[in-house]
Amino acid sequence: MLAGGPAALRGLWPGVPADRRWLLVLSVLAILAALIATRLSDAVEPTVAHRSCGGLVHSRRTVRRLAALFAVDAFAGGFTAQAFLVFWFTREYGATAQLMAVVFFAAGLLQAASSVVAGRLGERIGLLNTMVFTHLPANLLLAAIPFMPALPIAVILLLVRSALSQMDVPARQAYVVTMVDPGERTAAAAYTNTARYAARPVAPLAAVALMQFPWIGLPFLAAAGLRIAYDLTLYTLFRHARPMSDQARAYGHQPC
Repeated sequence: MLAGGPAALRGLWPGVPADRRWLLVLSVLAILAALIATRLSDAVEPTVAHRSCGGLVHSRRTVRRLAALFAVDAFAGGFTAQAFLVFWFTREYGATAQLMAVVFFAAGLLQAASSVVAGRLGERIGLLNTMVFTHLPANLLLAAIPFMPALPIAVILLLVRSALSQMDVPARQAYVVTMVDPGERTAAAAYTNTARYAARPVAPLAAVALMQFPWIGLPFLAAAGLRIAYDLTLYTLFRHARPMSDQARAYGHQPC
């Protein structure tokens, strides 16, 4: 918003600076976030008595399966990165970078609000159901965007999709820690997040290859198709899985 918003608001504030050094605000905020992280106390870590005796032990198989699925989801997300969306909307509808900055700003607000809603929804229908049943319609909307006849309709679909697509993020993070021993939560988060971060950067290369075809909407379909497959596989594999706390009570299992 800070990078593209000033030009979009020039009609209301003619003297607003258009310098692209507004982008540096992102770096400043990132540094500030890192400083805040250093202020966290040991209370955010498991107590010494419940820490794992070394990495993943009892939950290794579960974490590996989740990490593989999350990697597919992240890879699919890389097909429709923001840079691609700006390029596509500009080429197909003549949208300006300033307009897309405002669109992404609105999308960010919707995603932030959806995170709060996701927490309450997870309490009502369960974390796995929240992950899958919000992600599926979001991906169907993503697949529909390249077929829209006009810019306003495509933007509306993108915003509705944004409101749904990130609801699985807090649910996913909470789901991971419920499926492992308390002492293995840090390791589980490290494995699953690393899988996502390692897979996502590869997708833009594949997206560029798809864009060589006559129709440049193929990355939308590739992203949506992979993510729908991820949703269905995740639900199939884990719909009967029980949280680790329930397993411990049932079998008398204790973390090492």
